[in-house]
Amino acid sequence: MNYVIKTPSATKLKKEIIDCVSNKVDANGKGIATWQCVETDASEKVLVHTTNQWAEKGCMVIKHDISHNELQVRFHYWDSCSERDNADDKYMLGRFTEFLLLHFSYFVDRIVIE
Repeated sequence: MNYVIKTPSATKLKKEIIDCVSNKVDANGKGIATWQCVETDASEKVLVHTTNQWAEKGCMVIKHDISHNELQVRFHYWDSCSERDNADDKYMLGRFTEFLLLHFSYFVDRIVIE
């Protein structure tokens, strides 16, 4: 599943998402409690939903495509996760959409799922 966020500035949006999750508060002072930013072994910053149901399964990987001003988001299972379900990525993308629209809607022109 290809999840794409069209935005005026992919670089700024990705940075703001990572910074706000790291600081546990968005630009409007609203708390962010259910997401955590972690750094992978490859030095990539990813988002983890902090509930027990999802934290041990995987993370949200955000890539930016500067040439198209878009972010591409996907759910990635941790290698240690043995219980995988074809619906997991859809649940996590739904949770990510909720988070994105609640805290960063001013940066989003549209979301495309292909």
